[in-house]
Amino acid sequence: MNPFTLALLAGLLNGAAFVYCGELALIANVPLLLSLSRQTSLLRAAALGGLVGALGGLHIYGILDYGGFLFFAFAAYTCSQMVLYGLVLNFAWHRVAGRGAVAMDVLLPALVWTLTEWLRTLGPLCMPASYAGCIAGSVWATPLLVFAPWVGGLGVSFLIALIQSTIYHLTFGPATHRSGARVYAAALVALVAVGALIAPDLGERPLRVAGVQGGLPNSAYVAAAADRHAERAVIETFATLTQRAYATGASLVIWPETALRSPVLLVPELLKSLAPPADAGSQVLIAGLPLTDEHDDKRNAALVIGASGQVIDRYFKVRLVPGHESAYVAGDRWHALQTPHGRIGVMICLESVYGEIGRALVNDGAELLVVMTNDAGFRRTPIARHMTQRAIVQAVENGRWLVRVGQAGISTVIDPAGRAHGELDLFEFGLLEAEVRRRTDLTLYARLGDWIIYPVGLALLVILHRAKESRRRMKTPAA
Repeated sequence: MNPFTLALLAGLLNGAAFVYCGELALIANVPLLLSLSRQTSLLRAAALGGLVGALGGLHIYGILDYGGFLFFAFAAYTCSQMVLYGLVLNFAWHRVAGRGAVAMDVLLPALVWTLTEWLRTLGPLCMPASYAGCIAGSVWATPLLVFAPWVGGLGVSFLIALIQSTIYHLTFGPATHRSGARVYAAALVALVAVGALIAPDLGERPLRVAGVQGGLPNSAYVAAAADRHAERAVIETFATLTQRAYATGASLVIWPETALRSPVLLVPELLKSLAPPADAGSQVLIAGLPLTDEHDDKRNAALVIGASGQVIDRYFKVRLVPGHESAYVAGDRWHALQTPHGRIGVMICLESVYGEIGRALVNDGAELLVVMTNDAGFRRTPIARHMTQRAIVQAVENGRWLVRVGQAGISTVIDPAGRAHGELDLFEFGLLEAEVRRRTDLTLYARLGDWIIYPVGLALLVILHRAKESRRRMKTPAA
């Protein structure tokens, strides 16, 4: 089959894995590996990888509603990983292959994938979108995700890339590699079996929470900015659901990102109608609101509001969306919010895809994670679902319950095993109620971060060094 046809198939499989069927991630790059195995030209290898990246990156087309610059910037960044993957793997593979190093041949694609995926987490326009996010919520691939507390999402992606390489070598690789690939296959099957048996600690301190999902399109906010009746309708939407949440006895009521654009804190009557009642005891509202601080800077904020409108703590979004949030000033650090129910770590919208942010919050004492977001701009495109899957990875990596509340959805509660406890779909009006549990222990990933990149980098160096030495010995004439 033509190498570019194979790359086309790999691109379609990668795109489908990110948004429709996470299990496809287990085979997504197999056609690309077959294509690269037939190429010795580095330029063609880079082009093949670029084709896969371009097609696989189409799942982010929902970003177009936030601006063409963001879409093309993120798409180019996504594509860059596949270009680098094709280039580096082709360079290394053809120098290792055929030298009796079966184990190295099978291992190389996984090592190179992990390195390039890690590189994609760097830089101001980075958009982490790992294979771990693909399988989050997937029934058949979930046993792989349970290793995330130890090796993080990056380590899970390594395992998925290793499965791809093993499948390639079992089906299309040289006959001399079959027995070695079977060893890898047996080890991976055993690993998945162990993963299926692991039951993570879910915590022991229950807390009743309620997420408020207005289900409003962004056009409702545009209308509210120009018409007082439309503004009153938006306020009434959140007031109704919020009061209902207090009445159900929820200790923690959570709004989405910038739920109300009205100056809530400056209107005492409005604040009182939205805050927990005076006799609410320890009930609190975590409200997503735009806020102008004492320096006249506009912030994308999460506020902890207690009885009668008392502001207990506040967090300002640190990682702003380039261009789209240019009117806001970024906060200076990620920190957990103090509440009567312990410390709560809040991530606002895009912050939820970055592993280092969840880690920073749990290391600051967060016993529960919250993602408040407004994905209405994505409309019904698949990226809203993938953003939810990234939140699942955060929960599992850090061993925390996570409450995701979207203005237009998807709202859900996720436990440390990655399981969902209720869900409100896109543009659904309603209240998400659940019981979560708080934890204070730290996973290995929370302590060390992406430590897996160090053994991966070392293994790559060892393999390339051995290949270089092998070539040198072959060129040295016998004495």
